[in-house]
Amino acid sequence: MRPSARFPLSIPLFVWLLSALAVMVPSARAQYLGLNLRGDVGLKSGSQPGPGYYFSIPLWYRNDYNGIRGPNGNKLASDLDINVNILTTPAIAVITKAKIAGATYGFQIVPMVMNKRLELVESGQETGESYGFGDMYIQPINLGWRTKRADFLTAYGVYVPTGAGDRSLDMWAHEIVAGTTVYFDSAKKWHAAATGFYEIHQNKRGVDLRVGDILTLEGGFGRSFLKGAGNAGLAYVAQWKVTDDSGADFPARLQKSKNRAYGLGPDVSFPVFAKGTLIGLVGVRFIHEFGARTSFEGSSFVLSFTLAKLNVN
Repeated sequence: MRPSARFPLSIPLFVWLLSALAVMVPSARAQYLGLNLRGDVGLKSGSQPGPGYYFSIPLWYRNDYNGIRGPNGNKLASDLDINVNILTTPAIAVITKAKIAGATYGFQIVPMVMNKRLELVESGQETGESYGFGDMYIQPINLGWRTKRADFLTAYGVYVPTGAGDRSLDMWAHEIVAGTTVYFDSAKKWHAAATGFYEIHQNKRGVDLRVGDILTLEGGFGRSFLKGAGNAGLAYVAQWKVTDDSGADFPARLQKSKNRAYGLGPDVSFPVFAKGTLIGLVGVRFIHEFGARTSFEGSSFVLSFTLAKLNVN
């Protein structure tokens, strides 16, 4: 899970993220998946937290898939029982007081422990029985700006294929991030956020196969409480593959097709303790997916705990 983008004080994120998806049904179109996890970011996704150290310990991301949708939204399978569980060990984000072009500089490292990574959308898969290290996410650049009525951020991250077996997608990927949180009142209680994550893949290791680029849009609409330490509202996600898979090793039995999926659900975060500059935060998010094309359909659940050591000096 990536901390905002991805580790706002509201809910760490990512954490994020889950394999983007494709279909491997004999007469159906199919495609390979990416690395961004749908639903790992929600409210205030376009806001960088204040200077300090943030530890997600642990972060649980669970996807439950019970069906597959074809390129026209038709049901290709409706009796699946695939669970993907991801934990961080922990995720670490640091927001400094250094300024670059007027923005506050930060960075983050997100190692992930998981039971399975999905590479293709297909029936007949089983939930992974054992846990191990999966592909790592590193974000060396995270820049945040604040104004009276809006926050802005931009970031660059990279997925590193550190996992083994079915816990890795065996490819490097670059991610470009840009987002904003807009406030509707001077007290900054009511807010709406939107953050885009553009994922660019390199060839899979050992084969001439490149997964197409994927765009994920995540955010939410909500209200802050407890002097801004807590947030509650409705989170959303939308994900599209924007370019085709390519390469000489793309399986001849598959037909290329671009997937998509949308999701919506409640998102709540709140402090559980505060002692000086040390704060503990719990976040809960549930996303129900709909409108899937050439993709799995199901839901995701995120439970996060963040230990924040604020730098207020």
